[in-house]
Amino acid sequence: MMPAFRGRRRSLMRAQLAIVVALAFVVAACGGSGPASPAAASPAPPASAETAGERMTRLYEAAKAEGKIAFYSSMNTDDARTIIPKFEQRFPGLKIEHTRVTGEQLVTRVITEVRAGQNLFDIFDSSSFQVKQIVDLGYTQPYMPSASEDIPPEGRDAKGTWIANRGVPLAIGFNTQKGVKVGDIKGWADLCDKKYESKIAVEVGDVVVYSALKKQLGEAEAQRILKCVAANKPILRSGHTEIDSLLPAGEFAVTFASHSYRLAAFKYEQNKAVDWVKDVIVMDLAGMTLAAKAPHPNAARLFTEWLVSQEGQETLATTGRPPASTKVKMKYPDVLGDKRIYVTLDLMQTFDKDSEFWNTTLGIK
Repeated sequence: MMPAFRGRRRSLMRAQLAIVVALAFVVAACGGSGPASPAAASPAPPASAETAGERMTRLYEAAKAEGKIAFYSSMNTDDARTIIPKFEQRFPGLKIEHTRVTGEQLVTRVITEVRAGQNLFDIFDSSSFQVKQIVDLGYTQPYMPSASEDIPPEGRDAKGTWIANRGVPLAIGFNTQKGVKVGDIKGWADLCDKKYESKIAVEVGDVVVYSALKKQLGEAEAQRILKCVAANKPILRSGHTEIDSLLPAGEFAVTFASHSYRLAAFKYEQNKAVDWVKDVIVMDLAGMTLAAKAPHPNAARLFTEWLVSQEGQETLATTGRPPASTKVKMKYPDVLGDKRIYVTLDLMQTFDKDSEFWNTTLGIK
């Protein structure tokens, strides 16, 4: 019997738009564009005479009176423990209040707060489809960091409504002490094997992976794969942080999709018995957008500036996350796999349909 998940997730996922961007640090960029901006929004042009350092100095002076940043982000706590203290050390007197839940829960929270007349968040930071929803609701304002040009065009909106700061590679993960060896699984079709019955964990919000497979393999084959995965009685879980942590703990043998950089940290830093399928992965990304009525606007702009800067991106890269900047190297190059499936903007046209098939097939209520 598959566990039931509340209708909230289903309605949210059906409302959200899946966008993935091909980052230039992976391969030559392929089509797609970032979240659209509200019609009236247009970013103020950067001051040509102001250097990046001068801009951060100016923003810091103005931010001192604000004191903090309300950072609504699905960034996992391990990454945040590296990134946030580095920023706070760099800019004494400023504190980041990290509200950390899943992207879907963040969307719900922001909608609830704004509709109640509460403007509490400064920065919304999550996967691209959640950022897209918040931008389209008109809850954000444009802002272009000085280092915008270091982010590939596919990872930023020309009008400044959002900008990518990190990549999100999604790969099949496996525990090498649970009867799965490197080479046993080469792609999602291999999960149809009955030897994986009751051994596969699926994150309930990973519709984007199915959408990517449908784009790559065709609808009939993607549906066949998802149906046979469902027939193998998968373990349904909510949140990649949980699912990626339980895999090395031996809770299950395989994950339908894990953050490969998280598995790399377990493998290389903690010598855990985990690995991931490198033959093919799905590429997503995460980005951020500035609240239209940010309570701490200068501090929020400063954090955006810093996180996209060389220093910020190098700090992010130490976590194992693929940085968005083309000027910063990755800590674990193999997290990107040998072949990548990019989910592009055109998938928005069938996302409601994909969500319906995903939820129905897997028994997600």
